[in-house]
Amino acid sequence: MRLKVPDRMKDVNTMTGQFVLSFLATTISIALTFGSAHIAEQRKKNKEKREIVMMLMYDMQSTIRMVDECDSCLNGFFEKQVEILENPETFDEGRMYLAQLTPRMDYPTTLENIFTSSIETINTVGNTVFVERVSIFYDIRSKYKHEIFDDFMQNMQGCIENIDSLAAFRETSEYPLISGMFVMDLKMLFEQCKEMMYVSDEELQAFVDERNKLDGAHDASVVDMYHQAFEENEERLERFNEALEKLGKANK
Repeated sequence: MRLKVPDRMKDVNTMTGQFVLSFLATTISIALTFGSAHIAEQRKKNKEKREIVMMLMYDMQSTIRMVDECDSCLNGFFEKQVEILENPETFDEGRMYLAQLTPRMDYPTTLENIFTSSIETINTVGNTVFVERVSIFYDIRSKYKHEIFDDFMQNMQGCIENIDSLAAFRETSEYPLISGMFVMDLKMLFEQCKEMMYVSDEELQAFVDERNKLDGAHDASVVDMYHQAFEENEERLERFNEALEKLGKANK
């Protein structure tokens, strides 16, 4: 014999079920909301981290290209110096060649300053070993500029005035050796950082291409603004000259 469930009990069971369903729906909704927000925030942090890493790798790569060129100039200068000393009659022609072998070392330090002075940037990267390696890289770059480039530029002043001054410039034999050691250290740190942060050559090249595209567009925009400013200034100057002409006529 089946017992008949009172209507009041049915109502209670229905209300309980609705409450449980509502509670579950609310809980799931909150979980999804906070979960989605957390995922979005995590993606944003990862994107910021990757952008910082790629900018640093791009800056390091640009530095290596620059020191490679500088190192090549130092080696070329020494080789040509020896060649001229072996054939003094070629000095006049050779000195012009030496003057063109002046190395270049003019890199921007904006990114380096931001990286080394902002704890927020360092925290975003999150990898303390990577941060350490990049800091060492920038320290070596600074030493290279002051101990190799600046020192060479200061010592070479006046060395190509005559054959005697060129012969007295003996330090050139040391620059290529010391420069090469610096270059090897920089390249080693660069490769370590690439491997540590899983940066492939393809990814870095894609970033470089995108930067070059943006820089090219920016340069073109600046040129257009310069042209516009020049034309506006020409118009103002023309009005000014016309005003002077009228004033001159009025004074006559």
